[in-house]
Amino acid sequence: MFLKVRKNCGIYMQNNESGKKVIAPVSSHFYINLNLVTEISSYSLKDPKEKQQLDGSILPIPPGTRVLHFTMSSNFSSSKEKVKGEDSKRVLFEKMFCTLYFLPDNLVEFERLKGAIDQSTLNRD
Repeated sequence: MFLKVRKNCGIYMQNNESGKKVIAPVSSHFYINLNLVTEISSYSLKDPKEKQQLDGSILPIPPGTRVLHFTMSSNFSSSKEKVKGEDSKRVLFEKMFCTLYFLPDNLVEFERLKGAIDQSTLNRD
């Protein structure tokens, strides 16, 4: 099952490539394969945050922003380069993640995605 994330809906995204400090607007449609997701977290921010955008400007993230965080399964991991000074036979793996931010003025799109996730949850409330 795939989850479609729509472009130009005011959604911002972070992933392993951007790091945890940089955020980017979703500018093209993409799909998340829910069969490769091991964990989905859904929460609201209580405190304001600031994230750096790709152009270097700061984007204030207000309280009430809804967040969907996806952690991918281990077989969807990327190997890192050898760490200097460590055993060369050791290979490090980092689980891929994708975090979507929905600002308070864009909760309709959050509810659409959350509803689709809830439909595939057996013990939903």
